[in-house]
Amino acid sequence: MTMTSTLEIRVNPAATNLDAIFEHDLTRTASFPGNISTEVLQDGDDPTRLTVMTRWATESDLAAYTAWRQSPEGVTRLAEIITAPPVSRHFSIRHTFNPPTR
Repeated sequence: MTMTSTLEIRVNPAATNLDAIFEHDLTRTASFPGNISTEVLQDGDDPTRLTVMTRWATESDLAAYTAWRQSPEGVTRLAEIITAPPVSRHFSIRHTFNPPTR
């Protein structure tokens, strides 16, 4: 079963290296085994509020990734740009609704 993970972060509005940090961290995320997609979403009302959304092929892929991120090899550079501890959430699909075919 696929899993979706979100990481909600608040970034320092004075940070000038956001793209470089995302490139460093999220290229590694996107290439991790089992990763389906990785996106950074920006709040339309508050540009300092971002959500990193990843989709994973299986729950065990997400668990392996989470364990890797907690290891010395998986450490991120987020501490350079965030102003508060990130909030992580994991979701499984309960229902899927597709538009009707025309």
